[in-house]
Amino acid sequence: MPCSLRGYEQVTAHTHHAAHSTGSLCYNCHMSHTTYGLLKAIRSHTIDTPSVQTSLSTGRPNACNQCHLDKTMAWTAGRLEQWYGIGRPDLDDAESATSAGVLWALKGDAGQRALIAWSMGWAPAREAAGTDWMTPHLGQLLADPYEAVRFIAYRSLQLQSGYEDFIYDFVGPPRSREMASDQVLQIWSESLGDATAPAPELLIGTGGQLDRRKFQQLLEERDDTQLILNE
Repeated sequence: MPCSLRGYEQVTAHTHHAAHSTGSLCYNCHMSHTTYGLLKAIRSHTIDTPSVQTSLSTGRPNACNQCHLDKTMAWTAGRLEQWYGIGRPDLDDAESATSAGVLWALKGDAGQRALIAWSMGWAPAREAAGTDWMTPHLGQLLADPYEAVRFIAYRSLQLQSGYEDFIYDFVGPPRSREMASDQVLQIWSESLGDATAPAPELLIGTGGQLDRRKFQQLLEERDDTQLILNE
């Protein structure tokens, strides 16, 4: 279906992103990477509109939060309402105060965790959301129950500064995977500067340290429903 927008001004007015940016590419918003397959995320073949309500109803990440991984669903809902008149859905405290990327990585189901692990390695999302905060969440996914999630997380982790040569076996014994996960967090914590600003929505507190209590709380709420996702 051809795009009806003509000229850079119309594109920018519609997308609220710079005309030449990835946020103004039609398929990034309307055919986003919401399907898992072949150890990665692939684009949906259904043309859709970003919707926080759809994320709540189906568990499928919306295009806005899959790129702006550092933002909350409340942030997305506010912009969709302001820009397009889409009503805000009811959100719980976590959905209002914690970034969607963190929520899906820690407490999502296996499909969501795979998609977010991939998204943390997707260049447009890394540019939009920043990357330093991703490390402890990718590290946690190295200990995920699913081999596919672990593999994707490791691939994204290797894009993080200081982890290019990190040694990890995604099919190794559970204890070795847990040790690798702990090592990632230790390296990340030691690399932080005293001036690192807190970011509660990313579970980063004073001095840049991880809010381990909240982190563990969300992890304990993880959806461990067994999934079989056909390749």
